[in-house]
Amino acid sequence: MDYVQMLQLKKMKICFAFGLLIFSSGCQNLPTTLVAKLMDNQQTRENVQYLEQYAKENINQQLIIKTDLNYGDQSSQRLDIIYPEVLVDQKIPVVFLVHGGGWVAGNKESMLPYAKMIADQGFLVVNVEYTLVPQAAYPQQVLELNQAVEYVVQHQNQLPIDLSRVFFSGDSAGANITSSYVAALNAPKMAEQLNLKASISAQSVKGLVLHSGDYDLKTLYHSSAKAGKIVSWGAQSVIAQYSGYPHPKDQQLDLMSAYPWVTAQFPPVYFSATDQDILTQTQTKPLVKKLKNLGVDVSSKIYAKDYAENINHDFNFNMRFKASHEVFDQSIQFLKRHS
Repeated sequence: MDYVQMLQLKKMKICFAFGLLIFSSGCQNLPTTLVAKLMDNQQTRENVQYLEQYAKENINQQLIIKTDLNYGDQSSQRLDIIYPEVLVDQKIPVVFLVHGGGWVAGNKESMLPYAKMIADQGFLVVNVEYTLVPQAAYPQQVLELNQAVEYVVQHQNQLPIDLSRVFFSGDSAGANITSSYVAALNAPKMAEQLNLKASISAQSVKGLVLHSGDYDLKTLYHSSAKAGKIVSWGAQSVIAQYSGYPHPKDQQLDLMSAYPWVTAQFPPVYFSATDQDILTQTQTKPLVKKLKNLGVDVSSKIYAKDYAENINHDFNFNMRFKASHEVFDQSIQFLKRHS
């Protein structure tokens, strides 16, 4: 069998597998990562299309864009750096941007238009790629984010950045990775269990911007059964693969989450979400409540189910929605307020 025939056979198997998912609720052997990638890529293409169009029409400054810089030895350990050319001689805040995709899909290229939009507002943006599941399991993704931070620290003299003003932003799985990383910066016991040797201090982190995130994987793992057999199977399979264990224990799930580790020292946070997203009730709202009870500076925009626009998970990147514009504007206001 030649290479072309092998590719054709592989495509046929993918189509057949996806068909099984649609027509059968008992397809326990279907690879969860394959399904997640198919679903995520379809959504990502639509969001990127609107993002690119919006960015092209609304970016006002000339940007310096450095792509595919290697912060590690693996092909996935790459990052982009974007900042306004007019600010090249100044020291500006830095935003580390981490994409979502259920830990099994997505890439930094899909986030580049959004990174440009943030940079246009006067920030240096580091658009981070990381190794996906099943090629790597937790805590590799968090450790890679720390490697990306270390790369920027090592090259700070070549960049117009102020490393005393650092922000992190992520969506979905990216929100999980960034919030877990910052939680570990503020929780020595968590950092010790992750074998994380932090590249920056907790005090240098001035805030997080988090969209449609996963912050309590223990609750998500156990509560997904209420959403139906297929959703439960899919969510538990993906979380298990992310953990690196077929049946992760609660202690392992807690270590993969920010929620159990946040303290009063956690930096300010801006959250966006919608009640149309099944994650909001068990993930965003409980973390918002806990942080507020701890006295942390929290801002949030959570759209109700009866909101006029048909928005759902990660809506904030689809710039055809008024809500997406509102969330972006509020995110920038948050970053500037805490810079």
